[in-house]
Amino acid sequence: MFRIGEFSKIAQVSGRLLRYYDELGLLKPVRIDRETGYRFYSAQQLPQLNRILALKELGLTLDQIARLVEGSISTDEIRGMLIMKKAQIEQTVREELMRFRYIESRIEQIDRDGTLRDYEVVLKSAPAQRFIGLRETSITLPACRASALEMNRLLSAQVSTKALGNFVFVLQSEMWDVDTFDVDIGFILNSDAHVALTLSNGESLSIRELPAVELMATTMRMGWAELGHGSYAAIGLWAEANGYRFAGAPREVFHLIPSTGHEDEAIAEIQIPVERLPLNTSLTLSSG
Repeated sequence: MFRIGEFSKIAQVSGRLLRYYDELGLLKPVRIDRETGYRFYSAQQLPQLNRILALKELGLTLDQIARLVEGSISTDEIRGMLIMKKAQIEQTVREELMRFRYIESRIEQIDRDGTLRDYEVVLKSAPAQRFIGLRETSITLPACRASALEMNRLLSAQVSTKALGNFVFVLQSEMWDVDTFDVDIGFILNSDAHVALTLSNGESLSIRELPAVELMATTMRMGWAELGHGSYAAIGLWAEANGYRFAGAPREVFHLIPSTGHEDEAIAEIQIPVERLPLNTSLTLSSG
C-alpha cells in the first residue's frame, strides 16, 4: 500500500483532489491509520480513479459520477463515451485552427496594405455546362464540405471518371455569411449521363445547366477556405483598377477536393462575372 503522497505521484493527481474524493465517498483509502490519520491507497485502486477522472472529462458532475460508479458502469460504456467526447474535442480543435488561420491571414493582408500578393487575375469566358447538384439556402461552410465529399463518393460509383467534372460552389447570397450560405453546390457533368442520387440527409440531386458567362475575372486559391478572402480581394482590387464591375454570382471551381483533415490541399479557381464600366462612369461610395 502507499501513503497518500506516494499514491498521488503514481496516479499523477494532487493529494488535495484525493482527499476531496475521499470526503465525497468517490475514492476512499484502503486503510486509515487510527493513530496518525495517514491515508493508505492501493495500486489496485488506479482503474477506479481513472474511471472517475475519465467521467469528469466527459463533463459529468461529481454527483453523477458517484451514481455511475455505484452502478458499476462498464469499461466499454466509458470507452464509448470517451470516444464520442474525443470526436467533439477534435471538431472544436479544427474549428479553432480555422479561426487561427483566418485571423493570421487577415493580419497578413493588413501588413501588405492592399497589395495583390502573388495572385494573378485572368479574364476568361465560361460556356454553359451540365451541372448535377442542389440549392442550399442556409448552409455552413463545413456542411458544404461534407456534402461535396458525399456527392463525390456517391457520384463516382455511378458515373465514369471522365464524365464527372469539377466540383462547383456558386455563391447566390447577396452578402457573405459563413453561417448561412445561399449556394448551389454540385459537380459538372461532362456527358449526357442521367443520374439519380439522394444524399444521406434525404436531399435529391437534380441535373440542370449552369449558364454561360461572357466574361469572368478569375484567380487560383490554394489551401484552406478560410484564407480565400485574399483571392476575392485580389479580384476586387484588379476590377477596380481596370474599370470593371461585378456582374453575377461568384463561382468556386475545385480542381482538387480535399478530404477531411487535408483541407490545406484544396485547389480552387475563383471566378467572378464582370463587365466593363461605361466610359465616364464615376463610382460613389455609400453607407449601404
